[in-house]
Amino acid sequence: MNMLFEILMVLLILNTALFIHEVGHAIPLLLRNKGTKVEIYLGEISKDKKLKLRLGRLTCYLAIAFSGRCAIANPDEVPPATYKQNLFFSAGGPIASLAAFAALLYLSYFIAGVAGIILNRIAFVSLSVFFFTVIPITYPSFMQNLGGQKSDGLYIINDFKEMKKEAKAVS
Repeated sequence: MNMLFEILMVLLILNTALFIHEVGHAIPLLLRNKGTKVEIYLGEISKDKKLKLRLGRLTCYLAIAFSGRCAIANPDEVPPATYKQNLFFSAGGPIASLAAFAALLYLSYFIAGVAGIILNRIAFVSLSVFFFTVIPITYPSFMQNLGGQKSDGLYIINDFKEMKKEAKAVS
């Protein structure tokens, strides 16, 4: 019974850190345009067998997962993003993970007992998520739901390159 509780806590901590990361991607999308509707998925991009949570223009499809995604739900109804807006979207997740690490680590020192320990663990998993996503790579095919996808770090580098090209073309 104790082992089952520990497994559930690990999954809860991991999924909380993933959710924080995906909310970091969602915020720039929501701020970009008042008509933008955003969806967060934990696990595969599917609405089946998931807890649905709606917060205004943000809809979350939550499940126990090892990866997450954030996407615009109504891309045909909003203008295309600029490279600068894409940069804020790409960087939003890692920034949220890093900020969560700092804030939750700090908070964990003031909260005693199990709650403080859980906050501490979410902080360090958030730091791990930051490093895992900020490294500029294409994820290998064996990684479920991420295989073949670019990391946030690779998108950030590509967004900077495109912004630089755009600036040269204007001048």
